[in-house]
Amino acid sequence: MNVVGAVFADFVAAPAGGRSQLTTQLAGQPILVRTLRRLLQVPELDRRCLVVRPRDRDAAAGALEASGLGVQVELLPLDTSPHSRRLLLVAARKWNLASWRGGLMGATWFDEFVDPQAAALVLNHYKCAAALLLDGHQAVFDPAMAAAMLAHHETNRAEAEMTFTQAPPGLAGIILRAPAVQNLLDLNVPLGLLLSYRPELAQTDPIIHEACYHVAAEVAQTAARFVADTRRSRELLDEALRELGDDASAAALCTWVAHPDHDHAGPLPAEIELELTTADPLPNTTVRLRGDRVPRRELRDVGLVNRVAAQLVEYDDRLVFLAGHGDPLQHPQFAEVCRRLRAADVYGLGVATPLVDLSDENLDALFAQQIDVVEVRIDAHTPATYQRVHGVDRFEQVRRNVERIEAARRERQCPQPIIVPSLTRCAATIDDLEPFYDHWIREVGSAVIGGYNDHCGALSADTLLPTVSPLREPCQRLWVRLMLLADGTAALCSQDIRGAMALGNWTTEPLRDIWSGVRLAAARAAHGALRLEAFPVCQGCSEWGRR
Repeated sequence: MNVVGAVFADFVAAPAGGRSQLTTQLAGQPILVRTLRRLLQVPELDRRCLVVRPRDRDAAAGALEASGLGVQVELLPLDTSPHSRRLLLVAARKWNLASWRGGLMGATWFDEFVDPQAAALVLNHYKCAAALLLDGHQAVFDPAMAAAMLAHHETNRAEAEMTFTQAPPGLAGIILRAPAVQNLLDLNVPLGLLLSYRPELAQTDPIIHEACYHVAAEVAQTAARFVADTRRSRELLDEALRELGDDASAAALCTWVAHPDHDHAGPLPAEIELELTTADPLPNTTVRLRGDRVPRRELRDVGLVNRVAAQLVEYDDRLVFLAGHGDPLQHPQFAEVCRRLRAADVYGLGVATPLVDLSDENLDALFAQQIDVVEVRIDAHTPATYQRVHGVDRFEQVRRNVERIEAARRERQCPQPIIVPSLTRCAATIDDLEPFYDHWIREVGSAVIGGYNDHCGALSADTLLPTVSPLREPCQRLWVRLMLLADGTAALCSQDIRGAMALGNWTTEPLRDIWSGVRLAAARAAHGALRLEAFPVCQGCSEWGRR
């Protein structure tokens, strides 16, 4: 079988959306050179090429000449495709960079670098049977895994027009044949749509079919980003390569990254949940604590947002989610908060809201400040369910506000914000679950079903069987996320609605000090040993299984 190995190299933008790092040194070698040298270790390939846009021809030629790889790797400056969905797919992937799929809009790791039009250009240029597609930032992709994927593809070519794996981002590419690429072009859809659930597509999960090459469990079950396109990824990969050697395998890297000292976040939280206010238009909702059940808090000095943002942007993959125990749109300076976060160049910016109220100013802010994600907490598919869950009749008002955002998106031709309607799975909403999910997947491309949270017994227990495993494990969010309450408290987590288990004060203390402080360290140690006597919030929590 005639198969070409193609590395897509963008010398301006990286897969995650930041600046390209192809020429950045990683353990003593440029990232692109490491990727190409690993590609040369896949003997089953007939030819190898570096695919760039014409604007990057000189930079790519220089990289090949400096590395001495110009004879073995052909330069193809033919990627002239518009990449029209680039901004949308980047926004959809921001909250899921460490997983190969499961992103908003059905986006996968492969969507970060595979453009169907560019893939078609490669296949047409070589008239080849298939192409192994990689990104130039895949400095540690596994050549042995690639060889196994090629053998699997050849064995199953009659049943599958592509071959992918469940490996974490960066460890593997994807193999596509011309019919698969043409199908994407005919349907005018990104690759990830064929690997995710869509109600209009009558297909079972692709991972159970021949298109999926099954990797070892320790690889498939690892959540980590092995793409050298963010600062934290490069820090981890640099350390891993120096310890494990330049030829470290996927299995060795996954084992290495599982060590507690090699965590995803590093010296700053990967995600901040920032509460602006506890004011909420649904004070009596039955699916979350609101109204008089939550202490009254409001962020008075929005200048403090600048302080948080200035610290977070030390890393280029940090996320801010405006949520907490109220509706951030109820804060009188919501638009200004968003403006300050965007002006500081925070990587990902999301908002959670019941969307009962949507002023013209706040609607404009969603677009002007390029909010990536708006989670709309509807919790119902019918007016009757909405009334039963929230105690008020605002269902149609919320639907109209969603339509206003979608209409504004079309008018402004903006990919963001991505609207994500959400529903809490409980006895009161169970009949709405399937129609809710299918409806919003069709309408806006994304939907989320969340588990019921009784906030450590503060809400009535639900009668449905819980979705959490009966086998208790350490809460992973303690290593990833930090909850900042509007009164300045850095709380242990979002379960701690009163800030009783305070880690510090985010308005006066550096985030690094809070994140590496003795209080959070004690909580992590207690979870590691599953000895939670000193942490009553954790003892009564049923949300420990959330990632």
